Order: sequence, then structure tokens, then C-alpha cells
Amino acid sequence: MIDQGKKIVMAAPSFQSAIYIALHDQLKRLFKAEEITLRSLKDDPVIQKERLMQALENVRPSALIVVDIRLEAEIVAAYTAANIPIVLIDEEAEGASLISVDNIKGGQIAGEYLAKKGRKKIAIVSGRTQVKGGFNAEQRLKGFKQALNAQGLSIPFGCTVEVANYSRDDGLEVMPKLLDMGIDAVFCAAGDSCALGLMSAAKEQGKRIPEDVSIVGFDDLLVARLSTPTLTTIKQPLEKIAEATYKMIVIDRDEILLRPRKLVFNPELVIRQSA
Repeated sequence: MIDQGKKIVMAAPSFQSAIYIALHDQLKRLFKAEEITLRSLKDDPVIQKERLMQALENVRPSALIVVDIRLEAEIVAAYTAANIPIVLIDEEAEGASLISVDNIKGGQIAGEYLAKKGRKKIAIVSGRTQVKGGFNAEQRLKGFKQALNAQGLSIPFGCTVEVANYSRDDGLEVMPKLLDMGIDAVFCAAGDSCALGLMSAAKEQGKRIPEDVSIVGFDDLLVARLSTPTLTTIKQPLEKIAEATYKMIVIDRDEILLRPRKLVFNPELVIRQSA
């Protein structure tokens, strides 16, 4: 068990993203607020290494939770040597435990659903691939392509778009270009907040949703239920992910230090009005 007064370090590229905030909120149900120390690491590997090593020395955490960051072997080794378990969420690293939703399956579900709804020119807006921390973006894109191929479709040229911040502003920026290319649907693998930006930009151009363009998000955050129209999305079970994280680093900490675990949850399609 974690000793009284010890800290859990939770690290992510930024805590401005809605998904990281939602995950933090779930963890706060299980830990006391003062037990969680946040570290925003940006996307620079040098900064990530520096801040995580500082946290190791200054915070002396009982456990490290890292979201969407691919840790270098040196960091994993330093924390393991200090008897500090690491749980990665939506990333992989040798020597660390992994908790994730099945991102490939999530992409497949979205692609299959939109194809079977009769959409032919389907774009994808994802996080950045081919970078450290691009695990979920790469997996969701892979599953999406597989589903389209199985339906005899492919992503139109120029309609695979990557965004940096998973934000509403990202969606507002990229949607006009996609509409100019004549797309009739978008899978926003970059999350619900970005999907709402796509939706707003489409409505500003007089597009009807879902008649003219269908939009599917990813995460099933509260905003997906409050938007107009409400957002069809791929649900991540954030509550279960948080509970599994708690169990690993509190109850099973000694076991995962010796034998890191991998736990993958199934995503679910939540059908609402946008697709």
C-alpha cells in the first residue's frame, strides 16, 4: 500500500486537454487531491526527461502515472531502481505497465459504422503519428484504415489530418479544408473536443449534421452529450481505467514492479445525433 503522505506523480503532455482533465478527475475520486502531483511535460523528449528526473528527486513519488508519453529506457530504469512502479496510459515502454483502451478496435468501429451508414468520402482527424507519444493516434488510424478497406473504401487523398493539441481550436482550423475536399464524414480520432470544433466549423459553412457531413468523436466526454447535435463517439471507459490504475499502483505495486502488466479495455460505440 502507498504510505500516508506520499505523492503520485501524474504526467501528460499538457493538462489543457479535456481527456487528461477527465482522467485526472476520475483519479481524484480514488486518491486524495493532495496525493496527486501533476507534471506537464510537453512533447519535447529533453524536457520530458528533465522534468521526470526532477520529480524523482524532488517529489520522491510512490508511483508514476504517465499518459500519452513514450518513456525512454533511462527513465524507466531510474524509477524502477528507486522501487517506484510506472503505469503508462495509452503508451508502451519496456519495464512499465500499460493500461489502454483497444485503440485499433476503436478505429475499426468508427470506420465500419460510417461506411455502413453509406458515407463514401470519410476523413480522419487524429493526433500526431510517428512521434513519441503517438501510440493512440497510430493505433486508431490503423484500425480505421482496416475497416474502410474491408468495406472497399479508402481515405481520400489529403484527408488524413494530424493535429497537435486534441482541441476544439484544432477542429475549427482543419474542418474548412476538409469540406473543400468534398468529404461527407469525419472520424475525429483526436477526441470529442476536437470533434466539436469540426462540428462548429461545418455549421458555420451551412452544413447540416449529419445530413451533409457525419462526425464521430472519441472518448465520450460530458461535452459529447451536451453538444448540438449530440455527438456520436467511441467511448473510453475512463472510470475503469482510473480504477485499474489505482489497483495496480496501490494494491499490486510490488507485483507490477517485478512483472509489469498490460490491461486493455474494449471501446464502445455511442450513437447520438451527429452520425
